Amino acid sequence: MLVASAVASPGEDRVRRLEVARASLVFLRDVVDITRGDHEMLDALIFTAALDANMALVDRDASLHGAYGGATASAPDALRRPVSINAVAQSLGLPFETVRRRALKMAREGRCEIGPKGIVVPHRSTSAAAYEAEQWARFERMRLFHQALRSLGVTPAGASRPPPDAPLVRAVNWAVSGYALRTCGGLIALTGNVLTSLVLLELTLANMASLPASSLEKWALDPARIGRPVRIAALSEAMRLPGETVRRHLQALEASGFCARGTSGFTAQAPGEAVPTLLGLAETNRADLRRLLDRLDQLGVLAAWTAEPATAP
Repeated sequence: MLVASAVASPGEDRVRRLEVARASLVFLRDVVDITRGDHEMLDALIFTAALDANMALVDRDASLHGAYGGATASAPDALRRPVSINAVAQSLGLPFETVRRRALKMAREGRCEIGPKGIVVPHRSTSAAAYEAEQWARFERMRLFHQALRSLGVTPAGASRPPPDAPLVRAVNWAVSGYALRTCGGLIALTGNVLTSLVLLELTLANMASLPASSLEKWALDPARIGRPVRIAALSEAMRLPGETVRRHLQALEASGFCARGTSGFTAQAPGEAVPTLLGLAETNRADLRRLLDRLDQLGVLAAWTAEPATAP
């Protein structure tokens, strides 16, 4: 259903590209789940989009990475740029009122502040123990993703910078958040709805989870026949969403041709008219993944990870 989106050379075999595509989608799903934590899915996405915009100035200024890109010190509020509710809504493809209502709820909970210039996720929120634990979890997940990509031969051959003295946990998180938001944006544009897109992502991964690499090409050509059907209850449990919510979004996907219902469950598929869009998403993700790896390479993070002994994912 989803076209291979590897950061591979033109001559690389199709199966390897599909392996990288699957690894990329699993990584995205895991990052979204880590970011969600104990919060509602939409709240987590809005929080992340706002924080990503808040930290843009710090993220772009390499001279600040040493002070605020590590594991401990978080950038002060004075360096955080407010972002309008409308900008967050547009970036996620959500209605303005939905974002406004949820941002106000998060403000009452103390997770963000809303002022004349927009939303700010303050220093206290990104210094909380729970948030720091999420940062470490995303950092570790990125390390394992890099390890998987290395095994497929698709990471940079050499590091641009030597390893940093200490893990750049926050800087890695900035890069990962940017990649995840861009990739989610493409998926949201595909279906027009955040949760519908995430249900499609989970369905696709569940369909192909047990497939060996040698079967991926057959799956890409005929996903509805090759993929393993999944029932609503399994998707509901995996996504920590009510069964009725999952059912409603599967119905929307079925109506638009993105999934098929069978006696054993649902399988993802691609309607013919969506193929050009999927091809475009594949190329965009390929560039975004290269951008993510290059960014981490420039930080010296990949050099540090490459020097470590391999561990089981």
